[in-house]
Amino acid sequence: MNTVLVVDDDQGFLLSLRDMCKEHADTFEILTAGNGKEALAILGTQPVHLVVTDLKMPEMDGFELISQMSRRRNTVPVIAMTAFGTPEMEDRLMNMGAFQYIEKPVDFVLLLQKIKDGLAAGGRGHVSGISLPSFLQLLELDHKTCTIMAKAGGRTGLLFFQNGSLINAYVEPLTGLDAAFEIISWDKAEIEIHNFCQNRKRTIEAPLGFILIEGARLSDERAEQQQAGGTPGEATYDDELDRLDDLDFATAPLPPPGAIQESMGQGGALTLEDKFRAVSGINRLVAIAKDGSTVVEQNIDNKEFKPFTTYVAMAADKIRVILGYDELPSCIILTQERGEQLLIVPGYDLSVGVEVQPGVSPAKIVAGIGQVLAGAQI
Repeated sequence: MNTVLVVDDDQGFLLSLRDMCKEHADTFEILTAGNGKEALAILGTQPVHLVVTDLKMPEMDGFELISQMSRRRNTVPVIAMTAFGTPEMEDRLMNMGAFQYIEKPVDFVLLLQKIKDGLAAGGRGHVSGISLPSFLQLLELDHKTCTIMAKAGGRTGLLFFQNGSLINAYVEPLTGLDAAFEIISWDKAEIEIHNFCQNRKRTIEAPLGFILIEGARLSDERAEQQQAGGTPGEATYDDELDRLDDLDFATAPLPPPGAIQESMGQGGALTLEDKFRAVSGINRLVAIAKDGSTVVEQNIDNKEFKPFTTYVAMAADKIRVILGYDELPSCIILTQERGEQLLIVPGYDLSVGVEVQPGVSPAKIVAGIGQVLAGAQI
């Protein structure tokens, strides 16, 4: 018979859940623990097939419990209970690894269904246990401030989180974003959590979703190298498109701003920016090169604007290939509640996202941007 361990310091919740699950006593057994320490004691003495844990608990919280399970190579799937969930985050967590989550206050009927689904998935081998990317997304979801020590293959790396944001990373000899890419690419890393941020210097501005994708790319390269005995190469454009399925717009790939290609020459960015500024009727604008770097931006105060533009432009090209069309669409228009229109002009070398002022014809903007793009050398 399957055994489910439920960890929560609310005894009333545990009693209610036990009572509700009585009718399923022939399918699974419920064990309870009041905190992470009690849970580890149970995990060390008897088989457990699924863990349901609150994240906020005294003595040892849910994050430390999951960390300890990782270090003990415990592959039991986990359902986390948190007050900060969203449907988009649930999709991401399920795509990236073992974690499911349920929002608090808990809907007992929904929790019961998740327990059944988790046990069934574990039985079919579709749930893999605790992964570092999933754990990091859980930190982001719960706005956690902490230091993560990851260990794999004799190497140790540090990831520094402040209010759920990855602000810095270190692994010899790398620091910052490159260190984060390297650490997240490690396979079957052990996780150790310290409930304070040891490094308050922010050197990483890229969203966690982009960092996880790049880490996954490096991990795939290593796997291919081991199989073929070759040298890791760069990920293809199609590979990056395929990974869009694992993202939500808030953490879609947003590489840090990079330099414009040398072919534009000294001062090329300024000239291009001036040309975009000459197009009237624009509230804000971002131009993104095919490598993901930001070429021009105007009045960007919304962190989702650039990644959303990237997402739509890449998705447009993916749809073009699937449908067998030769050309990209000339533009994609979305109307907002306040009357502004969001205009995406996808291109092979440069894609542009524009918020059009109310009352201005998008066709006029497309014509103006088209003239700028026709003369741009990226």
